Amino acid sequence: MVKTVVNNGSALGPYSSAVVAGDYCFVAGTGGLVPGTKRVAEGGIEAEIRQTMENLKSVITEAGFRMAEVVSVTCYLRDLADWSTLNEVYGPYFPEEPPARAAVAVADLPAGLNVELTCVAYRGGRS
Repeated sequence: MVKTVVNNGSALGPYSSAVVAGDYCFVAGTGGLVPGTKRVAEGGIEAEIRQTMENLKSVITEAGFRMAEVVSVTCYLRDLADWSTLNEVYGPYFPEEPPARAAVAVADLPAGLNVELTCVAYRGGRS
């Protein structure tokens, strides 16, 4: 199987932003960093989550997938009190048949992030 690597400059270490293998796209941890910088989006947790979602959408799109093809998301939150804000911002990105999702509270995240998402997308034979 051919593996395609997507590097959009968002990786903070020796890993790819996403890897496409067959009909699957595996997206690495994606946070609310302003594109082209190593700065967390300003404006509080809602702005950071919105930037995270836009960054996730950008990687998915660059890999040749659509948000509707995301089948699983894992959310890492520094503070579970941000759960309701995550749901408010996250929901409109998956208006129909949202993916399976898990949320995990973590002690810390890289670059001062408060939220990080990773996901798997599946295009089911569509190329």
